[in-house]
Amino acid sequence: MKKRIALLICCAMILNLFSACSSKETSKKKKTKKTQDTEDVADPKEPGILGKDQIRIEYADTTDITWKQFSDSYGYTTIQVPDTWQVEYIMADLITFGVYAYDTTHPDRFLFFQLFASPFLKSKEAHDMWQQYFSGDYTGGENLFVLHPYLSHPTTEGFFMDCGPGYLSIENFTKVATIDPSNAMFGEVIEGTFTPTNTGKQVTALCAASVIEGAIEYVYGVDCGWYNIADILIMAAPEEDYTNWVPVMSQMLNSMTFSQAFHEDRNREWAQINQTMQYMSNIADQIGDMIMDTWENTNDTYDIISQQRSDATLGRERVVDKETGEIYYAPLGFSDNYVGDRYEPLSENDSRYRDPVVGTIYYG
Repeated sequence: MKKRIALLICCAMILNLFSACSSKETSKKKKTKKTQDTEDVADPKEPGILGKDQIRIEYADTTDITWKQFSDSYGYTTIQVPDTWQVEYIMADLITFGVYAYDTTHPDRFLFFQLFASPFLKSKEAHDMWQQYFSGDYTGGENLFVLHPYLSHPTTEGFFMDCGPGYLSIENFTKVATIDPSNAMFGEVIEGTFTPTNTGKQVTALCAASVIEGAIEYVYGVDCGWYNIADILIMAAPEEDYTNWVPVMSQMLNSMTFSQAFHEDRNREWAQINQTMQYMSNIADQIGDMIMDTWENTNDTYDIISQQRSDATLGRERVVDKETGEIYYAPLGFSDNYVGDRYEPLSENDSRYRDPVVGTIYYG
């Protein structure tokens, strides 16, 4: 009898245990369903959080930048760049001083700025003549007249086309548009595409360079004079995030400071090589502002069409968050499947195609 009672008690305990497990599982399922049906997103900055409309956002890496400062080894200059970027300097002399900054995680994003470069001969005939008759130690060091490529088209576009491979390590330069024909600092500013030799991937870039007549010297009927190039600028990024990085790189230019010692030593070098050219001495806060003014005054119609063509090629569209005004990339067809009224696609001629993109938004 006692054994039967004990057996019944054990059976009852097992049944209660299964009942409890079933109850917990049911509760868990109901809780999960309730979470999926909630109307509020817990935190819009956290990727992967889904709300009523099943929205997921991956924010662009330009939305939350941590900055760090670099200085050259002589303490002449400083520049601030994002914390994933590295800075290298051209320090052969202060006349040709330059800065090269690049993203170590995406080397096809980079900024190049050089104050002055010379000489660039005017034709292949002149280059051949220098190589034949003056290939010795002409300048007390390397013979740059022979080492530098020649510039047969003395324009900004021509400089990047003719001298890009031999001097800037870029290939297949193609001008896309003139951004500013007479910028106060940089002369002509253009937009173009090219392939950096170190990555082999095509980028879009804002480019500038002022071509200046250096000398006219005829030898046997050939002008063996040369051109000087002032204020060389490249701000490059892949086409898909180019519009996001132009403002960031302009901010980097704005952060550049040049010490009083830099100006004094540089002027001394100019005097030593007997140059009469007057050079802009206040190089700092104005540089990035000039570029952004130029960027913002770009022909809207051209740029909108360019961005739309880029989106179509890359299989995406752009939508705006009507509550915040932020612009997002979205997979092609997002708007057709989206259920809700917070996000809407940009219209065909919407000027916001020129605004930076916050991130990429997905449905489901």
